[in-house]
Amino acid sequence: MLIEESKLALIIIFGMLFSLAMALGMVLLSNKNRRILELSEELMREALQNKELEKIGAVLKTQENERTEIARQLHDDVGGLLSIVQKQILLAKGKGEKGVIDTAALIGASEFLQESIDQMRSITKELMPHYLLKLGLANALERMAQQKTNNLVAQFTFESTLDQTVVLPEPIMTHNFFIASELITNLLKHSNPSCIHMKLCLSISNEVLLQIQHNGIPLSHADYEKLAADSDTFGLENIRYRLALIGASIHYEVFEKSAQTTIISPLILNDETFN
Repeated sequence: MLIEESKLALIIIFGMLFSLAMALGMVLLSNKNRRILELSEELMREALQNKELEKIGAVLKTQENERTEIARQLHDDVGGLLSIVQKQILLAKGKGEKGVIDTAALIGASEFLQESIDQMRSITKELMPHYLLKLGLANALERMAQQKTNNLVAQFTFESTLDQTVVLPEPIMTHNFFIASELITNLLKHSNPSCIHMKLCLSISNEVLLQIQHNGIPLSHADYEKLAADSDTFGLENIRYRLALIGASIHYEVFEKSAQTTIISPLILNDETFN
């Protein structure tokens, strides 16, 4: 009887030890699984951060390449022409000091100076269309869109209800212009519209609204958010970058027979600039 009780006690002890070991193992396994999950989430966050850094890096690299190319063109093309102008003027000056007017040198200097001006205009054309500052955002948008849609859509219309007394800061004009240009290009490439209507106005809350309505293949705001999150295309990155610079937002709406994209920008009536 004592032996049986001893065996029973051992069985109970071993059972308790086994249960304890199992419980400890389950706790350790749970902790391990939780740590694995934390590490996985950490890796995902790092991957997303790295992806964002890569996108920002791509934008910065593109901008740096553009600056390098502009500097090269200014040095090689414009700088070379101005050097010739300087030589022609010095030649004319030297002869002028001797009482001789070198008409040929002056004409040559004038021609090379005009060529350097043309080169400068060519280089800066893509950076800042001169008619944007000269004619204002509304006229520049209408002109740009008409040029892009010419022969590609059956109908393009433009409407502006902005009062002439409303002063738009240069950054608002510039970034809205280039965002609209990118959106029109994307519409023509991917949506195949036959009609496009663009409108520039102020909202009730005094914000600048730039609306582009079309009858092509629609893009919802959810579609845009997904594309913006998944796509590495420079066009979308460029739009997001410019929106961020001026504190603007973009919204996509789908209607029964049309779709609309709206850029909402703050209206600033002072000399504040955006870096």
